[in-house]
Amino acid sequence: MLAVLLVSGCTSASDTTTDADQTEQISSATPSPTPSPTESPAVRTLSPTSPIAGGCAALATAPGVADALGEIRHVEALADLWHVGIDTAGGLACSLRGSRAPVDVYIIPDALVRGDVATLAAEAACERDGITGQCWAPVSANGHVTLVVGAVAASEDSATALTMLGGIADAISAAAAEGDPVRSQKTTWVKPLDCEKIADTIGLTSILGSDAARTALVRPAASDVDERLAAASSMTARCDWRRTPTAEGDKGANFSVIAVPNGAWAWRTVSANVPDSAEATVGGFPARVTSTGDVYVSDGVNLLHLQGARLSGISVADTAQGVLFVLATGSE
Repeated sequence: MLAVLLVSGCTSASDTTTDADQTEQISSATPSPTPSPTESPAVRTLSPTSPIAGGCAALATAPGVADALGEIRHVEALADLWHVGIDTAGGLACSLRGSRAPVDVYIIPDALVRGDVATLAAEAACERDGITGQCWAPVSANGHVTLVVGAVAASEDSATALTMLGGIADAISAAAAEGDPVRSQKTTWVKPLDCEKIADTIGLTSILGSDAARTALVRPAASDVDERLAAASSMTARCDWRRTPTAEGDKGANFSVIAVPNGAWAWRTVSANVPDSAEATVGGFPARVTSTGDVYVSDGVNLLHLQGARLSGISVADTAQGVLFVLATGSE
């Protein structure tokens, strides 16, 4: 299985709105006892311009792509919030499945190619764990870095995989123009997030069922290239807390806030694609709440995802308004 990653001088596709958005149903989230966010004026949300005219679907017909992948059987936009962040910056994140291999495509602005993103984009390489692995081949041109990432089996030759991925990267890089990001709207919060203020406002230690000594900010470990890119992304902001176990049989607890500044343009798509969820309102803003308690909410400018596991009798939805309050009052 092969994946393509494009790192470009742009990051979003207007049609990604359709791909990056998630599902809708009907329900309501219990308002949080924390302070209400200050009322914000109506904001006109603008869509970004994709570096590929026609978005993900157009990649299937880009010259040279079918030659490398074979018949294109499926195309979709990648829809994690960090992918929405790519689109918001004027890039694109897609998945293509050809008769020869599946690929993921990311187009990330040159200005965002930093840290581990720059490391991955610097040279072709493979990582193997003895059974499977990943290979990637970067191409720098036209204001973007095209990084093609592919999963390879133990029996596959790395050189052959890199040649194939490099050909796909060349074709997509040649087809990509410079996209335009969403025009920044009213500044409603600062990035990175003020994790300490959020924790204090929502009563994090109580939510996690412990005390400060057993609670820490711990970012989940990255196990593949996509997760490494997500961790290094400068288009999202997040706070991840974990409580260590307090007794035998205790599995601990965790809570995360993930945000995409200026990502509200993609709300309809994101909300339409959230699985097993119901429509809700949090702090006066549209939200989706899943059966597992995850909350997706848009404040009219940004996108937020709140999630937790093994919390102490408090739902994620009950904390969302407190998070919105911090974001609304902790900026500017």
